[in-house]
Amino acid sequence: MHRFEWDHGEGAPAQLNTLIAETREIGYMVVTFPEGGDGGPLAWSTLEPWVRSRAVTVAEVSGELASPALDVALCSDLVYLRPRAKLRLAVTGGPPSDGVIWALGRAGRAALARGLLEVDDLTAADAVALGVATAVVAADEALPLPEPISVASLTAARDLLRASARGSAGLALELASFRLLFAAGDPEEGARAFLEKRDPKF
Repeated sequence: MHRFEWDHGEGAPAQLNTLIAETREIGYMVVTFPEGGDGGPLAWSTLEPWVRSRAVTVAEVSGELASPALDVALCSDLVYLRPRAKLRLAVTGGPPSDGVIWALGRAGRAALARGLLEVDDLTAADAVALGVATAVVAADEALPLPEPISVASLTAARDLLRASARGSAGLALELASFRLLFAAGDPEEGARAFLEKRDPKF
C-alpha cells in the first residue's frame, strides 16, 4: 500500500504525475487530501491516466475541498470522507471542472443534476447519498481497506469498480471475474483461513 499527502502549495499537474507514476503496480494508492483548493481545474487529458491506473486509487478527504485537488479525489476508485468534509463542486464563476463532471456522471443522473443545476456545496452525507463518495468514516477510524488481499481479488475488484457495462456485457464481466477468482484459489484459502481463525495466505 502506498500513501501520499496532497500539498495544496505545490503544482497540481506535477503532483498528479508523481501519483500516476506510483500506480503502475497492483495495490492500493491512498491519497490524503487536507482542507484547501481554489486553484485552476485540471484538464481531462491530465486526469485520464489516473482513472486508468493499475492500482486501486483511494481518496481520503478531511475538510472542505475544491479543485484541482477535488478533481483528483473524485476521480479516485474509492472516495472516503471524514465527517467535516465538504465538496465545493463549482469552480468560482463557472461550471464544475471536467473531473468533477466525470465523477458526477459516474455516480448517476441525480448527482449530475445536483452538480450542474445547484450551486451549493456537497456535505459528506449528501455526497454518499448521491453516490459521489463511497462512505463517511469517523475521524478516529482507519479506512476500511482489507489487508492482506490477493492480486487476483484486487484486480477483479478494480475492474468491477470501473465497469460501466450493463445488461449482457455486465453479466459477462461478472462471470469472467468470478472465474478469475476461482482459478486463483482465493475462495478456498479465504474459507479455510476463516474456519482456522487465521489471516489468509494468498
